[in-house]
Amino acid sequence: MKNEPRRFESLDGLRGLAALSVVAYHAMLAVPAFAAFYVADETSPPSTVQWWFAEGPLRLLVPGHEAVLVFFALSGFVLTLPLLRGATTLRHWAVYYPRRLLRLYLPVWGSIAVAVALALLVPRDSSADSAWLQDHADPTVQSTVRTSYLLLGTSSVNSPLWSLTWEVWFSLLLPVLWFLIRLVRADRWWLPAMALLVAISCVSLVPGVRSALPASGLTGGLLEYLPVFGLGMLLAMRLDAIRAWGARVRSWWPYVLGAAFLLWVPGLGPRFPDLAPVWLACSLVGVVLVMAVALESPPVHALLTTRSLGWAGSRSFSIYLTHEPLIVAAALLLAVDGWLPWMLVLVPVVAVVLLVGEGFYRVVERPAHLASQATGRALSRRLGLTPPAGTAAPTAGAVLAAAPSGAAAPGREP
Repeated sequence: MKNEPRRFESLDGLRGLAALSVVAYHAMLAVPAFAAFYVADETSPPSTVQWWFAEGPLRLLVPGHEAVLVFFALSGFVLTLPLLRGATTLRHWAVYYPRRLLRLYLPVWGSIAVAVALALLVPRDSSADSAWLQDHADPTVQSTVRTSYLLLGTSSVNSPLWSLTWEVWFSLLLPVLWFLIRLVRADRWWLPAMALLVAISCVSLVPGVRSALPASGLTGGLLEYLPVFGLGMLLAMRLDAIRAWGARVRSWWPYVLGAAFLLWVPGLGPRFPDLAPVWLACSLVGVVLVMAVALESPPVHALLTTRSLGWAGSRSFSIYLTHEPLIVAAALLLAVDGWLPWMLVLVPVVAVVLLVGEGFYRVVERPAHLASQATGRALSRRLGLTPPAGTAAPTAGAVLAAAPSGAAAPGREP
């Protein structure tokens, strides 16, 4: 990429907005009627509150699974930028792996400690009214250890960590994916290549495909989610084309509305379960469009670079890692059985979530980031490398997600 290294502030804001929507999504899953839609695929008539937030227009305020897909694509985008500046030799990879794994695992382990402490203070309750709360079990040594290494899935100890399984696998396989993309020169036919990636991901939801794969829990997830990272990689590789498109666009509202529609339609999933691959395709196209608009639309860029969303973006990883155990503990303490009074106490609950996210960033994530950078510098000196400009680890880490593993059919629940 010929352009000078730059900070994509609008993408930080997009990450922050997605993180806040995930917090709202999990807060609503504490409500039994809303959880029934996502966990048990129960639909509701339009006269109900849960319909408006699960299937109706307000679903755009809590796009749980779609937010996860945004995080994955953002991660693919961010991790590809140094490769475009030449960080692709064996010595560069020798520096990349320790840095990347420290950047991921140290905050994850800190969040597990927080989650276990909260679960000991507020024991999980399998008889809770919300099916989502019922899926949270008290931590055991086995479940905690399994969650801590991520590679073979996670537990309900800190259930949003399910997405870190795919983040780690993508991080480990990044050299292979980069080699394959360059081998087939996918950046030259990037739009058909994106369509192919979307198709590959959707195949994972075709009935019988996942169950036919060996070690289907792992390979099925890789088939579904690695292409999402690949979409972000291609966007980074063809940023010049995205910018050229942006320069030609005069009115952005059709694209904004199109992205909103594509991110909304998967809410029809429980009514038409056989169309799961179609809903996923809509989500992925919507994610690509959202990222392109965030990069090039002046009004959207202005919104995403506000101070509040900038702060949320910089703390998004910490908010993601800690918010769900806090919401679960609060919901259990208050014995939530409906929309009220839970919705009335959400403001102080969310305030606590954001304060804890800030504290976790300062005490855990930021030191982990600095340790990752220091490790990279030490290894670079030992290997005689001059790191390419702009290879500093991305602020906030594009690794977010949310929701309990196993709480719903693959690809439905974030």
